Amino acid sequence: MVALAMILLSRMDGSTLRFEVLRNMVVAGLGMGLLLPVYTVAVQNAAPRKHMGAATASTTFFRSIGSTLGVAIFGSVLLTTYHKEFLNGMPPGTPKALLQPFSNPLMLVQIRGQLESQFSQYAGGVDLLHTLMADVRTALIHGLHLIFFTSAFIMAAAVLLNLLLKSVPLRKHAHEPEPKA
Repeated sequence: MVALAMILLSRMDGSTLRFEVLRNMVVAGLGMGLLLPVYTVAVQNAAPRKHMGAATASTTFFRSIGSTLGVAIFGSVLLTTYHKEFLNGMPPGTPKALLQPFSNPLMLVQIRGQLESQFSQYAGGVDLLHTLMADVRTALIHGLHLIFFTSAFIMAAAVLLNLLLKSVPLRKHAHEPEPKA
């Protein structure tokens, strides 16, 4: 389900309806919600009883580390792609003084009024602002496409790796004795 969700998310563009975005996010959430407890039980079942707590804690620790690294890496990829695409789509002759606010696309919505006031001081400035805002949207879409496409590839590889996992039968009792050495 997560691989399917990443494929669906990677196919979104500027004309994607909010319902489709919501559907794709729900599929991703359901997939992760079903996936994580299964891996926790699998790790607990594979670990010796005396190390079950450490195995569970390690699973949680590495999930946290993976999430942190994933957000950092994908955030860097998004911003790198955004800056490259934004500069490629920028109209020639755009005054450099007007471009500083576009370095952080997250702030643009909050300072839209200030930008309109600043751009209105230039001849054709309002049209330039609309062009730059459309360029921001296109640059962010390209960055998100790259992230979700990469995620889809990673999840497809994870599906293949799951097929290689060793099958370990579930324990039948909570206090099953450990095999003697």
